[in-house]
Amino acid sequence: MDQMHQSSQEPIRRRDAGAVQVTERDVLVLTWTAEQFCIAFDQLQRLLGRYAKAATKAPDVLSVSATRDAIGRWLQLGFVEEPRKILTGHPPYVWLSRRGLAQLGLPYAYYKPQVSRVKHIYAVNAIRLHLEGYNLQSVWYPERALTRETQQRPLPDAELRIAGLPHIAVKVIERPFALDVTLRDELTALSELARRYTSLWYFMHTDALPTMQQALTTLDQDVRHRVTFHGLDAQPATGEQTPSVGGEPSISP
Repeated sequence: MDQMHQSSQEPIRRRDAGAVQVTERDVLVLTWTAEQFCIAFDQLQRLLGRYAKAATKAPDVLSVSATRDAIGRWLQLGFVEEPRKILTGHPPYVWLSRRGLAQLGLPYAYYKPQVSRVKHIYAVNAIRLHLEGYNLQSVWYPERALTRETQQRPLPDAELRIAGLPHIAVKVIERPFALDVTLRDELTALSELARRYTSLWYFMHTDALPTMQQALTTLDQDVRHRVTFHGLDAQPATGEQTPSVGGEPSISP
């Protein structure tokens, strides 16, 4: 009798006990990562830090160990690929697996980071993290989503969508202009974007900024008035430092 009573009091083990669970934070962070193609480890610390349940040692930056734990869970779920160093001097990068994209219902093709693109992706991610930290009441609409939505080219790196205001085109130039042809191509793209956007925000490498400002004087006054330049430090972060972006953007109708 005692044995029967004892066994009846034992907790019933749930069928999913021990299974890795998907959290709301996982969905938010992995969706953000897919929208941006991939994310560097130090930037992932910042993104995860936004949703930390408790205060973090560095404000809004998750620790290295906790970030590794999150990646470990995603690997168990099969949602991400094994993090890899893509470029010397950069942190390891994380990106979604085919299974992760499918399980989260994301409309993007599988993407594996490439050396030729990773510096630009890092810089664009830094800008998105920076702008989202200002609580501008705007929605970052990424290039990957724009590519699926419109046939128009060229495309900005993102649109900032703000209720009641025209969309703002965001462009990131993370390196100096090495060739005149590169500058001409960028001016051509700027002119095309100015046909579709009333406001263009350019975040630029310090050494590229004077060149672009001078080149802009050769364009129509209407185009010049649509462009706002902001500084950019696109070098990868070390430790728990993060890239800095010069000049807080302001939004005006």
